[in-house]
Amino acid sequence: MSEIELYYLAQLFRTYTVGLCLGVSTIAMTNYFYVVSRGGTEPAENRMMHIVYTILRIGMALVVASELTTLVYYYHIDNFIYWTDNPEFLMRITIFSVIVINAFAMQFRKISMWLGPVLAGGSWYAYFFFSVWIETESTYGTLFLGYVAWLTVMFVMLSSLRFYLTRNQANRIGVGASGSANVTATS
Repeated sequence: MSEIELYYLAQLFRTYTVGLCLGVSTIAMTNYFYVVSRGGTEPAENRMMHIVYTILRIGMALVVASELTTLVYYYHIDNFIYWTDNPEFLMRITIFSVIVINAFAMQFRKISMWLGPVLAGGSWYAYFFFSVWIETESTYGTLFLGYVAWLTVMFVMLSSLRFYLTRNQANRIGVGASGSANVTATS
C-alpha cells in the first residue's frame, strides 16, 4: 500500500470516528435537555443513556486509535515535525484532553451539570472542526482563544436553552418535589 493510500485511510478513519462521537454526543445532549425540560428521568431513559454513553466511550477509544495512526503516519513521513510544529494537532490533543477529563468529571459527579454538557458538546464540535480542517496557518494561542470563545458561545446558548426549558418547571412538578418521583407517579 502506498503512503498516500495510508494517509487517506488514516484521515477517513479519523473522520468516521470523530463523526461517530459527534453524533452520539449530540444525541446525549439532546436527551439531557429533554430530561431537564421534564424534570426527571424514567428507568428506560436511564438505560438508554447508559447505552449512548457506552457507544461514546467506544468512539473515544477509536478516536485515540485514529490519532495514533495519524501520528504514526506523520512520524514515518516527517519525524517529529508534525508533533512539535503543528498547532492544529496540538489543539486536537488539548480539546480531546478536555473531553476525557470532562467525561471522568461528569461520571464521578465532580462537575456541575451546567458546565459539563457545555464542555462536552462544545468540545466535540470543536474537535470535529479541527479534525476535518486541513491547516489554518494560525498559532496555538490563537486557536486556543478561538476554542475558549466557542465554549463561551456554547455556554450562553445552552444556558439560555436550559433556562427556557425549566422556566415553568416548579409549576409542573411542584415546588421542592423530585422530578423523577412525580414523573413515575403520574406515568
